[in-house]
Amino acid sequence: MLIFDRKNLVGVDIGSYAVKAVKVKGTTVKTLDAIAYSRLDHITLPQDNLRLSEALRNLFNAHRITTKKVAAVLPGNYLTLTHLYLPKMPKKDMKEAVRWEMRKQITFPPEELVCDFTSIGEVKRGEDIMISLIAFGAMKRDVGQVIKIFEDALLEPSTIDATPIAMLASFNHNNVWEDGINYSMMDIGESKSTLAIFKDKRLMFAREIPIAGKELTISVMERLACAEAVAEKEKIRCGIVYSGEGDRAIADALSGVMERLVAEAHRSFDYYQAQFREGAINKMFLCGGTSKLNGIDDFFTSSLGIPCFVDDPLRNIRIEPKRFTLTRLREFGPDLTVAVGLAL
Repeated sequence: MLIFDRKNLVGVDIGSYAVKAVKVKGTTVKTLDAIAYSRLDHITLPQDNLRLSEALRNLFNAHRITTKKVAAVLPGNYLTLTHLYLPKMPKKDMKEAVRWEMRKQITFPPEELVCDFTSIGEVKRGEDIMISLIAFGAMKRDVGQVIKIFEDALLEPSTIDATPIAMLASFNHNNVWEDGINYSMMDIGESKSTLAIFKDKRLMFAREIPIAGKELTISVMERLACAEAVAEKEKIRCGIVYSGEGDRAIADALSGVMERLVAEAHRSFDYYQAQFREGAINKMFLCGGTSKLNGIDDFFTSSLGIPCFVDDPLRNIRIEPKRFTLTRLREFGPDLTVAVGLAL
């Protein structure tokens, strides 16, 4: 599930709103080799798998991306994510133990389970030393559907990964780690948000939150009594801050939803500190298409009381000005975090 050729890979992030593809080259110094972005208007999984395959094929052709090997993420609604504590044991036995524990979390037949895990480290639970880990599970059928989407696009899926792992890869490449510091990253997409906590180059905690860009648009639609296209445009234009009285209704509609998202982040931080006996979250990074909303970083900073930044996943990747328009790339930057992580 996680074996791939690291030398020649395109990271592809298929979201509810858009598909993003990124390729980097180089070993010590990473250089941007290809980038592509395309809206996915009214394409949903699994009803429109063939249309999505066609969109991927057209995207690669339009941007002249000839590399066929790709790394992708499993859609959040296909994924079961859980935190486990298991006794110390050999790796081959750990895999079977994770599978056994994951069977308790799923609602589909156990023989359909595909699972993997990432270890966090050893922790003391009572008198015992246990292994703390995050496990990911999905149905074979769902994984097979994702693979077929790429194969029908004449691409070769080499990795099907989980969004928090891709976020960690991007964060690791673009930041200097401070010992013992807890970092958080939230990918705010169209249909969901993924919150992750990193420490000492490891994924420590992750969860899916069903609050994201679509709910923001619906809130504006209801407040202005307007069509979805108008609400989406006004959401992007105004953001969470407003410069005039006419924008107050839009900003208030967005703020109401954002307050709930911030509350979920705060609840996650409290759970992480209490459950895992960890310190406070020191910094937060925001990514995903919705993170480009005007004023969102200040809103999170003020609400959470910690520094919050909009992520730039390309800041430590060399960009050739003759090939790419830098200002345009910076506009798309936060959209690309997961795709960059996969490409790395």
